[in-house]
Amino acid sequence: MRYQNPILSGFYPDPSICRVGNDYYMVTSTFEFFPGVPVFHSTDLVNWTQIGHCLTRRSQLDLVRVPASKGIYAPTIRYHDGVFYMVTTNTRKCGNFYVFTTDPAGEWSDPILVDQDGIDPSLFFDDDGKCYFISNAGAKEQGMLLSEIDLKTGKLSRTAPVWKGTGGKAPEAPHIYKINGWYYQMIAEGGTELGHMETIARSRDVFGPYESCPYNPILTHFSEKGNMIQATGHADLVQAPDGSWWAVFLGYRQTHQYFHHLGRETFLAPVEWTEDGWPLINGKRAIQLTMDAPLPGNPVQQPRKPISTRFDEGKPGLDWVYLRNPHMENYRFDRGCLELRGTALTLSEEDAPTFLGVRQVFMNGDAKVTLSFVPEKDGEEAGVSVFYKFDAHYDIALTQREGKRCVIVRKVIGDVAHIAAELPVDTDTVTLHIVSDSLHYAFSAIVDGEEKFLCGALTRYVSTEAHELGFTGVFLALYASGNGQDCSGFARFTEFHFCDRENATV
Repeated sequence: MRYQNPILSGFYPDPSICRVGNDYYMVTSTFEFFPGVPVFHSTDLVNWTQIGHCLTRRSQLDLVRVPASKGIYAPTIRYHDGVFYMVTTNTRKCGNFYVFTTDPAGEWSDPILVDQDGIDPSLFFDDDGKCYFISNAGAKEQGMLLSEIDLKTGKLSRTAPVWKGTGGKAPEAPHIYKINGWYYQMIAEGGTELGHMETIARSRDVFGPYESCPYNPILTHFSEKGNMIQATGHADLVQAPDGSWWAVFLGYRQTHQYFHHLGRETFLAPVEWTEDGWPLINGKRAIQLTMDAPLPGNPVQQPRKPISTRFDEGKPGLDWVYLRNPHMENYRFDRGCLELRGTALTLSEEDAPTFLGVRQVFMNGDAKVTLSFVPEKDGEEAGVSVFYKFDAHYDIALTQREGKRCVIVRKVIGDVAHIAAELPVDTDTVTLHIVSDSLHYAFSAIVDGEEKFLCGALTRYVSTEAHELGFTGVFLALYASGNGQDCSGFARFTEFHFCDRENATV
């Protein structure tokens, strides 16, 4: 049985998974984007549907002026006695916390704070009913801290350091499992870059001492220079109903050598157990885009569906997110249309401009949106941004310059902002078109039925490697801005469609 990796393409890093009966649930990191922590559901491990978010309210998720790649780190999802728990870190605000619900597709509770340093927390429920909280220990101590936790209050007790890993840098993302009488502690090491890896240890006591696996690392692509998939690690384990074990983990697909721009994605691999009781992810073999593995139930993996406008319910679809906490008075959803009003803020500020985006989930993609906008002052603009972060984005927009209406393409790369193309227009309605492959973007405008190519751009300049280390990926964002002034009116977006050019379906 074959399946394709990644199972979640685009910026969906730090996956965590749990199983309830025949249903699997998975969450990933979201950093400065709102709502936070998407929740996915599957019955077969390869076909996933987003059913909601864990953090949908300002009372749960304060992202005001959170810097790029800060905010919500590495969530863990667990289920116990009819309740789902999601535990995570808001790095620049409240630190570690958890929320809970009986319906993962519905609303989750307000946060319960946990007074323990570090990031990447996880919960472990033991057979005797006790629950434990583990995180990396932060700056105070290299390694992991384990505590008993009272889930009604978040209070910790019996806190002690446990296994520190094999010596790789940045030990993080700890998870504990109890299997055949052994407590297994699995962590990520090496940093979430080319040296990323997954390691594991075990003990007969949850507090240790832990014996390091002789086969560590049990997952890494450190020596896989020629493989498109790099930086594999940050894994979570799950057992299927048929008794087989599986791992979800992050990795990225490099384009130019050492460059990636879609973000860290979610991959899947089988777990093989050695005769002496150690789990090896894919038997320590390299992870491939096409995997040969006997999936439980032999499901047929479906290609990712196109993303189309879903603004007719008074809110965006689950694919769409804002940049930090949105100012909702600048967003209107009306009969299948999205209306945006720009503020003085631009996309080049670490703030909350008028922005609603979807992850670039197709490497070879085709995105179109029809825009109606009447800029009344120079500088007012609305359009689509290929957005990585505040100092790395390409924008195609309808605007006014020197009293004349035009479509522009702007390239922002580090401290350089450049208008790369300008097309005068006499209309207030245009269709903006972006086509991508692994190395390039092509920007066009369709005016009065005629498509006019404006310019191209390289994917490498909206990649992690071209800038200060970041943890996110590229979005296609609908936006509006007054470039230092509030816009007078709303821009109207209709007929947004983003599809895979390799597996095009409508």
